[in-house]
Amino acid sequence: MDNKYLHFENLDYPELDKLDREKTIFLLSISLLEEHGPHLPFGVDVFIAEYMVDLLIEAISEKYPDFTIIRFPALPVGSGGIRWLGTINSKQRTVRKLVVDYCSHLGKHGFKYVLLSNGHGGMGHVVALEEAARYCSRKYNMSVISPSGRVAFDLLTGQYIPEIEERLNIKFSDEEKEQLAKDSHAGWFEASVMLLIKPHLVKDVYKELKPFILTRWQRMRNKVYPGDQGYRGFPANATKEYAKAVTGIMIDHTMDLVKEWLSGKDMKKRASSPLYGMLFFRTNFDRTIIWGLLAIMILIIIYIF
Repeated sequence: MDNKYLHFENLDYPELDKLDREKTIFLLSISLLEEHGPHLPFGVDVFIAEYMVDLLIEAISEKYPDFTIIRFPALPVGSGGIRWLGTINSKQRTVRKLVVDYCSHLGKHGFKYVLLSNGHGGMGHVVALEEAARYCSRKYNMSVISPSGRVAFDLLTGQYIPEIEERLNIKFSDEEKEQLAKDSHAGWFEASVMLLIKPHLVKDVYKELKPFILTRWQRMRNKVYPGDQGYRGFPANATKEYAKAVTGIMIDHTMDLVKEWLSGKDMKKRASSPLYGMLFFRTNFDRTIIWGLLAIMILIIIYIF
């Protein structure tokens, strides 16, 4: 096999078995099918995750030509989508378990490197991927990372604005910076990327959609609100140029993490989003609370009787 970029589903087991375990990187994208307003299709998150895989393959191949890259078929699974017709939500535990199933199989057979690509911003979904990455890295002596949560968090909190301005050769106004901070779903960013990668699936109505803003608490609840058309942000601002700039910057920062990853550095904190540190986003948080309450009740009963 001379090709350094392979599709997993096209291989047979002798071909896979011949690969150098220390010089093979597996890429797996996992995002749910979710409604994205009247202007974008259900597959936006999957399409974006796969597009980022395309860019990563190109960047990794150029930087690390001695590595073989294997791409899994995308998994259209996720949690934390807006509860709307067309959103296929799975439990957070399901997301984690699926990733563990894929990565553990590779780890049991000696493969080391797996990179997860994600195009969905659901907080529980992001944390489930990071939990699975840490679990498999520890249990199977692998190195699995899910850098999209870290990179997306930095993007959404405005840390890349100076770089975006430099690439576009513009200066955002204070109003535009505020809009970027409030844009979260099927808005400025996602509509822009879809115009770039699948323009035939973008309805022209995006140009006429008025801003729809929710508070952070309202966004976290993933509900439908009065006047809601299924998007949150500013889709009318979308441009291909913005998408090229932002995705290019995201890949640059992801590749900074990849450099550390392949050099053997501990990536638990570097490649995780701040969400991971918030225990109530963890997969088993509800079970932990229930068992904790049961333990307290048992202690109370023992004390009384």
